[in-house]
This record gives sequence, C-alpha cells and structure tokens, in this order.
Amino acid sequence: DPSDSEPIAMVIRLESNVIDTAGAPPSESTTNDAATFYYPVQLGLAYLFLVGYFARTIFLSAGLPPSVGVILVGFAFSYFFQYDLLSARDELQELSFFLVLLIAGLEIRLKDLRTYMFIMAFLPATFELVAIALYSTWMLGYSPIEGLVLGTILVAIGDGLVIPKMKEFGVRFPGHPMPRLMFTWAPLEASFALSLFGILSGFAAPTSSNVQVATLIGGNVLRIVVTVLAGAALGSTTGWLICRRRNLSIGGKQVLTGTPVEAFLIVISVGLVAYALGAPDTNASGLVLVPMNFISGSMFQPELMVIMTGVFFAATAPESELHEVEKVMGGVWIFGQLILFSMIGSRTTLDIFPAFWHHVFPMMACGLASRFVGIFLAINGILTLGLPG
Repeated sequence: DPSDSEPIAMVIRLESNVIDTAGAPPSESTTNDAATFYYPVQLGLAYLFLVGYFARTIFLSAGLPPSVGVILVGFAFSYFFQYDLLSARDELQELSFFLVLLIAGLEIRLKDLRTYMFIMAFLPATFELVAIALYSTWMLGYSPIEGLVLGTILVAIGDGLVIPKMKEFGVRFPGHPMPRLMFTWAPLEASFALSLFGILSGFAAPTSSNVQVATLIGGNVLRIVVTVLAGAALGSTTGWLICRRRNLSIGGKQVLTGTPVEAFLIVISVGLVAYALGAPDTNASGLVLVPMNFISGSMFQPELMVIMTGVFFAATAPESELHEVEKVMGGVWIFGQLILFSMIGSRTTLDIFPAFWHHVFPMMACGLASRFVGIFLAINGILTLGLPG
C-alpha cells in the first residue's frame, strides 16, 4: 500500500456512500470516533429531533442551508452520544438514506429518461473519476486500477445530500426545472459509479482470483438489468394494486380503509422489501438473500432497486394516489432528514483536517475542476446536437 494512503482511507471512511475502506469492522468503526454516554435513549432522540429541528428552522430563516444546521447539531452530539443510538447509527443512517432513494424514485418520471440525461449523468462523473485516478497514480503512487477504484469511491455521487437539497430548493422555487433534473441525474450517476466500482474492484482483487474479466463485466451488467426489471415489476404491481385495494371485501365489508397513510405504508413496505433483496447482512459475513454465485455480491443493486420501484409505482399509480403518498412522505421525511444529517454530522471529526489540506484537498480540487469541464462539455454538446428535453 502507498505510504500516504492512511489519510485518504480515513476521509473515504467518513465521506463515501459506497464502501468503508478503513478496514475496521462496523462495530469498531462506529464506537471509536465518538464520546459515548449511558443515559435514556429517549433523551438522545429528543435532542436530535427538537434541537435539530430548531437549528434547521433558524438556518432556513437566515437564508442558510438548513441541512448544515442539522449537521452541526449532529457534530455536537458526537461529544455526548447516547450508547444505544451510537450502536444503531449505521442502521439509522441507512434507513434515512432509504427514504432518500424512495423519494427520488417517486419524483422521477419515465419521460425524463432521455438521451441528454444520460450524458449529464455519465460524462461529468467520468471526467472527475479519471482525474482522481490520474492524481492518485502520479502523486500518491497508486497503481492505475487502484486509482480508478479510488475515483469511483470519491466521485461526487452524493444522493444523500443532493436529493434532500433539491427537495428544499423545490419548495423555495416551485416549478423550477432543476430539482427534477437532479432527481434523475443523481441516481443515474450513482448507478454508474457503483457499477464501475463493482467491475474495477474485481480487477484490483488478488491475482489468485479465478473470476474472468468477461464474467466480471457481464455479471455487473446482468445485475443492473435484473435490478431494473425486478424494480419495475415490484413498482408496477404495487401501483396497479394500490388503486384497487378498496375493492377487497370480506362478507360484503371493505377490508382496507383506502386512506393516504395506508397507501404510504404499502409503498414504503414494498420499498423496504426491494432494498432488502440486495442489501448485505451487516451482522454476519456480508451474506445476501439472492447471491449471483458466479461473481461476488447480490443479484440486485439495492439503491437502484428502490429507485426503480418508486419510478414504476409513480408511472402506474393514479395521480391522486401518488400525490397522497408524496404528501405523507413529506411529513415522514422531516424526521428522516433530521436523522440523516445529524448522523452525518456525528461522523465528522476535526482530526482529518491536517491531512485534508495536504493529501485530500488537491485531489478533490483536481476532480471537481475536471467535473466542471465535463459539465461544460456535456451542456454544450447537448445544445449543439439539439437533443430534445
């Protein structure tokens, strides 16, 4: 390993949505970076909800990003973290991120998936990850494959931050096209980066691995195709059934109430099933419900599975039902964003800053500058070609 890789690994562990490369088991990595105290868990939750909401409101009133206020509340919480909440931090953040994915899926319309959207999702990300790979190869001594893997980890997919920010932006500027653009762009870019990571990490594996290159690429392509099809089946079936649930009766009496909360419970339960089909068992050895067998990992990509379930539910459910579900989801998301951003804030540590300026900032600057070049070329290319949308 390169001698300067430890600060990079520390930052990846804190920032990445893709993989924990620090090497420590979850039980160790979640208990060594925060001050733990034993007091009623209800007090910890009260602090996160009440103080987090007040901080969010104050920042919003001052014209500042409300998520930053909640992150600061979470950072302060790391100095007196309640023991049970710290133990469950990964699960709480994962469930909050699940809500982000489902919200993104419900916001995407199939008509939005046009050629220009794929260009915007793929080209800037490719520029950024290649720039990070070149920097890590030339300046940090990584091999080309290791540099590309690092690029796929650090590329700024950021669903968990971008989608909530766009939800806030959409409330402040109703009818603005940017939220819809980002709701589609961010999940596509995330799927692109995650798929590349699956392929490249296989190449970076020890040479004793007997998985062929064609098998590795084919397996990851198959995973995406099967995930899209399975998500489409789950979402479409849920959308078809949810508008007919009032017809279910026993002895002439209606069984289901037909209320918006009921529809929301059905949708979120199906979404959890979709996520579970691809999620590894974090309490054991990373086992999955439906393994691919010929390459490592699940047959389904959990993030894409949830998004596709939401997309096809939105495409098949009646508009009235969809709006009711989104309205209830908006109320639940208040709690979701308080948990998500406070947990992100609780992971922040000041120890990284000395290494950040020396090792990480130049690499981030190189990657982001290349991303801006990619965005500029993508937009001008789309306008030059006159692509619809």
